[in-house]
Amino acid sequence: MNKNTEHYVFHKRNFLDKKYCDNYIKELNRHSWEKHIWYNSRLDATKALSENNEPEHIYAEERPEIHNLLSEMIPKIQSTILEYIENFKLDWFTGWEGISGMKFLRYFPDQLMLTHCDHIHSIFDGERKGIPILSIIGLLNDDFEGGELIMFEDKKIDIKKGDLIIFPSNFLYPHKITPVIKGVRYSYTSWVW
Repeated sequence: MNKNTEHYVFHKRNFLDKKYCDNYIKELNRHSWEKHIWYNSRLDATKALSENNEPEHIYAEERPEIHNLLSEMIPKIQSTILEYIENFKLDWFTGWEGISGMKFLRYFPDQLMLTHCDHIHSIFDGERKGIPILSIIGLLNDDFEGGELIMFEDKKIDIKKGDLIIFPSNFLYPHKITPVIKGVRYSYTSWVW
């Protein structure tokens, strides 16, 4: 087993067709977005950590008209998760229970995502039980400045329009999005449990 944590960051280039990404952005912009908030398990409370600089989000599960557009994306994600798992040849790590609904994020200039690890609690509603084991980040466009994905405090991940990143959802994989400088950044995220 490779003990280098960076080894477990999987970059799938051109995961989505660029036209598909453009169509998705158009559809997303027909809907209302909400400000991103953070959950603090110690306080059992949610709040915005960076004031007005939080991005906006849409949960596909809450919007049937968006959720229906995922019919092409979900099988590809499932196949890529399997590729990720099989790539490491870990006999004891054989599968997962499910994939959370997609969370789409929109970052305007000055908006960012602070350094965090994905200890996501919101996907477990009482019916779904488990812990997040893998994080998925995909980029729908790259015609903006700033908005870089940084992992391990200082490693820039060169993610482009249509690319997908998969990595473990634990404290060894801190990541952030730097402030967008120009344009609008569109991405999506999901978690595997």
